[in-house]
Amino acid sequence: MGSAIVADAAPLPATPERSQAPLLAVERLAVTIPGNAGPIHAVRDVSFSVRASERIAILGESGSGKTMTALSLLGLQPPTARVSGALIYKGRRIELGADPHAAAPVLADAGVIFQDSLSSLNPIVRVGNQLIERLTLRGWDKRAARAEAVRVLSHVGVADADARMNAYPHELSGGMRQRVMITMALLAQPALLVADEPTTALDTTVQAQVIDLIRMLQAENAMGLVLITHDLAMAAEVCDRAVVMYAGYVVEDLPMVELLRRPRHPYAAALLDSMPRLDSPADTPLEMIQGEPASALGHFAGCPFRPRCTYGEAACDGEVPPLQAVAPAQFTRCTQHERLMTREAA
Repeated sequence: MGSAIVADAAPLPATPERSQAPLLAVERLAVTIPGNAGPIHAVRDVSFSVRASERIAILGESGSGKTMTALSLLGLQPPTARVSGALIYKGRRIELGADPHAAAPVLADAGVIFQDSLSSLNPIVRVGNQLIERLTLRGWDKRAARAEAVRVLSHVGVADADARMNAYPHELSGGMRQRVMITMALLAQPALLVADEPTTALDTTVQAQVIDLIRMLQAENAMGLVLITHDLAMAAEVCDRAVVMYAGYVVEDLPMVELLRRPRHPYAAALLDSMPRLDSPADTPLEMIQGEPASALGHFAGCPFRPRCTYGEAACDGEVPPLQAVAPAQFTRCTQHERLMTREAA
């Protein structure tokens, strides 16, 4: 699952118009966490939006800030974290900062699938009781809640769902636990589904099943989807838009098809070059991104990708570039994007 990329894969279902008001807009989100060596700037100046029925992938290597971004827009950041910025959810503006629970309305209304299903479920409570509680907290009668939990559990592909309700989390396989997590997310009838590395630690076959299930359910329920992943091939298979992160910043925000064909940021281009492609000769070598990832400590005098970038110039050392529009619905945080496009065209 997610092992190779096809440049011109079959088109995804129609993308919601970008003129449509966003379901969720994130404005200049920043998250800083105290650390022994100094403040850790996990998320820096992050802005993006997701519309109803839209599928957004937040991409980046480990430490890029993608998971902390997802946690913070749900109000699940570490208790010691300092958060700033704003969310606009279903037209309501939510200022982040003074109140650590400010994002609670988003969490209450969203469905969430975490990467570690075993630690996300209570190990000493039967999965059925955990699913039922999800509904009784919303005012459901317990008997009706059980019937609904069994129905949704069966719908996501759990055989003999009524019997599985009596199982403890450790008695289920990793793939089955992830289906329980998906059921729990769906019981809230969410307008927004956030999936953080949902196939981590699953074997290839189960990964494919889980991703196919998420894609099917997203389409059935017309949910906005935010998929957090380091797997570009999987993101290309599921999502219609990509938000690429590096060193806590959004460095590119663009339609998925443009990421696969014409990335405008050197880091996004390097990510693409590091993945095997089914349309390339078998002996085509994979490119490596040279150097070490940028530190989350301190601030950058210039572009955070500058030490690893083959397009960098002295002008890149002055300040962190702003996220700027370079094409319709395409934004990049790079002053050299025209040089990148010129070299690719040569």
